[in-house]
Amino acid sequence: MRKVAWLVCAAMTMAVPAPSQQTEWNPDRAAQEAAAPQHPITVEQVHEMMQLTGYENLKKQTMSVMSPYLKQAMPYLPADVLDDFQSRMAKADLEPTIVKSYQAHLSTEDAAQIIAFYRTAAGQRMIAVIPQIMKENEQVGARLGQQTMAQVIEAHKAE
Repeated sequence: MRKVAWLVCAAMTMAVPAPSQQTEWNPDRAAQEAAAPQHPITVEQVHEMMQLTGYENLKKQTMSVMSPYLKQAMPYLPADVLDDFQSRMAKADLEPTIVKSYQAHLSTEDAAQIIAFYRTAAGQRMIAVIPQIMKENEQVGARLGQQTMAQVIEAHKAE
């Protein structure tokens, strides 16, 4: 039974992409981040940040990446089910959730400074390269996860 569990873990590690970024747990930082700002970012500021960062394009790119992944992870999934999923996701209104999340973490002052930065050449460059940086980090994380799982499986083969 343990061998089956290890094989399932190995398969999951190899099939699921690694998180783009991992940070160490820092209780002080977590407490600071948990406190909502006194003057949360406005809905208009969230919309401006979404526009400046190309949210709609990012949403489309995410769907284009998700579909092949789902096909690979669930090859038994009928095409019409996948099409239905894509259609529903394209129509999904994530904006209220996005606004709420931004408001929980950013103040109007933070937003004003971030928006000002995004409007600069350096800010635009940052926005342009973030998807590639995230992709590279995910690939490195996935490889590390696969290598680590292979080592763990090798170490526990005899069990």
